[in-house]
Amino acid sequence: MLLIDKIAYESRLKSVSPILKTIGYLFLLVYMFASSPVFQGIGIIVLGAITIYTSRISVVRYIKWLLVPLPFLLISFITIILTISTSQSELIFSTHLFGRYIGTTSSSLLMGYQLFFRSLGCLVCTYFYAMSVPFNQILYVLNRCHLPSYLIEITMLMYRFIFILIDEMLLIHQSQSMRFGYQTIRTSYHSLGLLLRVLFIQSMARYNKMMIALEMKFFNGDFPLN
Repeated sequence: MLLIDKIAYESRLKSVSPILKTIGYLFLLVYMFASSPVFQGIGIIVLGAITIYTSRISVVRYIKWLLVPLPFLLISFITIILTISTSQSELIFSTHLFGRYIGTTSSSLLMGYQLFFRSLGCLVCTYFYAMSVPFNQILYVLNRCHLPSYLIEITMLMYRFIFILIDEMLLIHQSQSMRFGYQTIRTSYHSLGLLLRVLFIQSMARYNKMMIALEMKFFNGDFPLN
């Protein structure tokens, strides 16, 4: 079981209706999209505190998880606020490079500022939802929304194979590490190539075993979702 699933199954909100939690999640997303950065910042702090309490995780772990996508947010922020222009008059601050001025304008700075807080707010909302709704409840919500059964089945199978890939990858990586497979850059690249090759082979073998198990249980192509 993935750590995120273990946290969701042990959440204080586990017994709350998944439909209600999904509606609350959508409402929070709308709030993060529609409100100003000041209210978004307040929502991020409040929702982060609620997530830490209901999910029974430490503040340090929660902050570390927030830092994972932070480089992508910063890259997006920098890309939006930077502007290339032939005139320096419209730029708040700039630098001259290759005959052009690279800097930022007040409108681009405001847009980047709003996008950063909006993205961070939506990320906090998604963390809250993922840490309070187990995957079986997510399937229940998808089924109640009357989505096509094949779409729900694909989602379930993809989720299942995530476990298979992660389990195999951790076992292979641990075995390679015990044999000093990542001591140097050269051995690391070699071990990574072997890991990917063996991971593909082992995943196909696990898939075949799963199909054999389903056939032994008279699998007819449909997974019961009710």
